[in-house]
Amino acid sequence: MISAWWLLPLFVLLFLFLWQRKKLRDLSREQRRRSSEMQALDKQLRQRSDRLDAIFSTVNEAIIRLDKEGNVLAMNEQARRLFRLPRALRMPQPMTVFYRRTKWNKAIRKALAQMPEPCEIPDIYIGDYVLAVRLAPLGESEALLLCLDISRQRELEAQRDQLLRDLMHDLKTPLTSILGYARTIESFGDNKALCKEAANTIVQESKRLNQLIESMLTLHQLAEDRVPGDVVCDALAVVHELQQLLMPVAKKKGVRLDVAVDDACDAFPMDGSDLYRLLTNVVENAIRHTPQGGYVSLYMHCADGEASLRVIDNGPGINPKHLPRVTERFYRTEDERGRQSSGQGGHGMGLAIVQETVNRYGGHLVLSNRPEGGLEVRVEFIAAPAR
Repeated sequence: MISAWWLLPLFVLLFLFLWQRKKLRDLSREQRRRSSEMQALDKQLRQRSDRLDAIFSTVNEAIIRLDKEGNVLAMNEQARRLFRLPRALRMPQPMTVFYRRTKWNKAIRKALAQMPEPCEIPDIYIGDYVLAVRLAPLGESEALLLCLDISRQRELEAQRDQLLRDLMHDLKTPLTSILGYARTIESFGDNKALCKEAANTIVQESKRLNQLIESMLTLHQLAEDRVPGDVVCDALAVVHELQQLLMPVAKKKGVRLDVAVDDACDAFPMDGSDLYRLLTNVVENAIRHTPQGGYVSLYMHCADGEASLRVIDNGPGINPKHLPRVTERFYRTEDERGRQSSGQGGHGMGLAIVQETVNRYGGHLVLSNRPEGGLEVRVEFIAAPAR
């Protein structure tokens, strides 16, 4: 009996040992199962991320994948290019590594914290680029930052605002003059000399207004109308018409007007009215700024699948600092060399019309000062096929 009682604790210890080992085996199997599930889930997440990154790489806009703390997990090639990042840079990285503006980073962290509630995020400015930012949740722990390039839109808005300011200025000046001289006629109607002077001024200012409106309508038409395919004209006939218009103007100014046109330019790659408008603006501008005794020369060349025209003069030229901008609408300035960098009628529209016309036909416009003095205007096109 005594020996049996001594065996009982051994049996209890053995039972506890076997039971504990079984529990450990069960726990181990559960851990392996959970580990396998976690590995499978991690694999699925990596595959999903890889698929998303592969899809985003085909998108033209910059896309950045963030976690809830604002760390960059991945970005497509467009984003790397915009932020000027090396390919070897490893992720994740804090967003501050890529864009260091403190206020913007505070805004993005606030937006991430309150997702999916919308939150306004400021635009990103990188060099010449302006990026509008849109944030969208991606699951529970990630978000997508879509960066839309609105640089051109902002540039157009700035140009529109500048255009409106310039237009209001150019309208206000002649209208003020017309109103003032109209009141002069009203008050001094019995003074014939004063009334005649006032009437002449009103006529001139009205012509300026009419010219400005016509220029604006021309620019609008050039921007809106499409060029039909394979348009050609006889440049010889257009230049002959131009000479009839401008030869008397040049003669009155004391300027020699020379013209040389290749016979092959009977199929110049432009509509006749557009070519006439282009040549009128360029040649008339050259005559206006060439001093008495000077010359203006027009050359047109068509050969080897190309067509070009050159207008040169021996006037004062244009200050080099203004050359890049003289084809902008309303751009004009009186520089120290005495030549006004403006277009037709002093509104700064003539060269803008020339630029729009050249762009309409896919041509290339170059303005340059000649070493011997004067300005050269060169326009090049792909010539029309031989007929």
